[in-house]
Amino acid sequence: MDDRQKYIGASEAAAVLGLSRWATPLEIWALKTGQIQAKDISDKIEVKLGNKLEQTVAELFMEETSKKVHRVNETLYHPKYDFLGANLDRKVVGENAPLECKTCSSWKAKEWGGEDIPQEYLIQVLHQIAVGGFDHGYIACLIGNHKFVWKRVDRDDKLISDMIKKEVHFWNAFVKPVVMPGQVSAGDAEVLFQLFPVEPGSKIELGDDADKIIESLESLKADERILEKEIEQQENTLKAMLKENETGTTNNHKVTWKLQVSRRLSTDLLKQDLPEIYMKYSRQSETRVLRISELKENK
Repeated sequence: MDDRQKYIGASEAAAVLGLSRWATPLEIWALKTGQIQAKDISDKIEVKLGNKLEQTVAELFMEETSKKVHRVNETLYHPKYDFLGANLDRKVVGENAPLECKTCSSWKAKEWGGEDIPQEYLIQVLHQIAVGGFDHGYIACLIGNHKFVWKRVDRDDKLISDMIKKEVHFWNAFVKPVVMPGQVSAGDAEVLFQLFPVEPGSKIELGDDADKIIESLESLKADERILEKEIEQQENTLKAMLKENETGTTNNHKVTWKLQVSRRLSTDLLKQDLPEIYMKYSRQSETRVLRISELKENK
């Protein structure tokens, strides 16, 4: 068993609480119970840069605050719950406080405006504070290559108590007994595909609850089609107002309707004219397609 399977880490806390944009409770459960394997993202440029720039962020924090920090080369565990852990980037010398070092692109600068901290990172630091028994914490972020921010995260015992209670419930109710959580999120398609490879020819009776979901889904899809038509109509109205002009302006907006030329590879022609090259560079992928149809006897 991978050591990370033995505890909920600070970077996973937001996902466990259902408050992460990047992971879901089901995904964390599947990872912790060994149902799926974690993706190897070590080759991604943002991950490489984050690792290489961690020391730079720590140094900038020391320059900006006149504080000193040092590395912590061990996993910390909650004094009461040994399945809650935290790996710190740094600890502040002379203070009972961790420092979390981050980097992000310029596109995410607004998330750090004023006193704001991205929700996932705020929960991460609060989890560290809870696990390590810290008085407060710090987070620092290098934004693009032009801005550096750092912020203090004060200990909030009520919020921490609520967080820990939910994390403990998640572990004891789902991870420990290997019981799949009932909460399924919009981002769980890939996890579900990994959890449930298809068994050809197999069949199951879904029951009334599935019928209710299907009826709701059909209603939502009907609303979606209406909205898509309305959106297209509004866009076409703007095009008619622009006429031959590329750009139009209002008191509040700029609208453009420009010619855009793109070139796409025709896989059908490639397969027809150069089948050997097509086979050499094509890759087979697998997925499960969900389709819904009404039974004939109910029509």
